[in-house]
Amino acid sequence: MSASERLKKWLEVLREPDAEMSKIAADKLGELGSPDAVNDLIQALERRTATVATAAAYALGRIRDKRAVPALANALLTHQDVVVQTAAAYALGDIKSSDGIPALKQTIQEYLKTFLNDHYSLTRGYKRGLFTTSIDALKRIGTPDALRFAQKAESQAK
Repeated sequence: MSASERLKKWLEVLREPDAEMSKIAADKLGELGSPDAVNDLIQALERRTATVATAAAYALGRIRDKRAVPALANALLTHQDVVVQTAAAYALGDIKSSDGIPALKQTIQEYLKTFLNDHYSLTRGYKRGLFTTSIDALKRIGTPDALRFAQKAESQAK
């Protein structure tokens, strides 16, 4: 089966109502790495269950197409599931676009504002992974501003 046939097959599976099969399809589309899957993966990120949205976010990160940055930033800031938010932050780090920096900074600032006076939640709370993944994403983007911000946030959270 050719790469374009595999792409077409997995895009069809991604659109199916079965969440588990759609998750598998998103994973496979990420492995294929085709920019032709970006729009469908963005739709899955925005409209499907948290399980499918998480897989779509990671797949978008693997494809590294900058067209996904606005949707990933939106998921990071507005999705109700912290696992989806964390996947979106990770994917923004994979794409390495400076356009993702504002959303990552906002996520970090909100975390620090919410938990700075609660040491337990700051260092062990359920959103700690989102916080550390956002810092890591800034480091992977690697602009001087992103690196400075990440370093400052890390020192505040100790």
